[in-house]
Amino acid sequence: MSRCFTHDSGGALAALDRLDELAGEGAGELLLLPGHGEPFTGGVRDATRLARQFGVH
Repeated sequence: MSRCFTHDSGGALAALDRLDELAGEGAGELLLLPGHGEPFTGGVRDATRLARQFGVH
């Protein structure tokens, strides 16, 4: 998570937990539309895992 996109890095990381919860609730596939960058074809949990792996910088 780039600090230039958020003033609350802790909150941004906590939001990843909520996305994981939503993805696991069995309500069908969760679609994220970030609005920038190349399309990500992986699932929500893949995206949150990669975001955590990248970390805050």
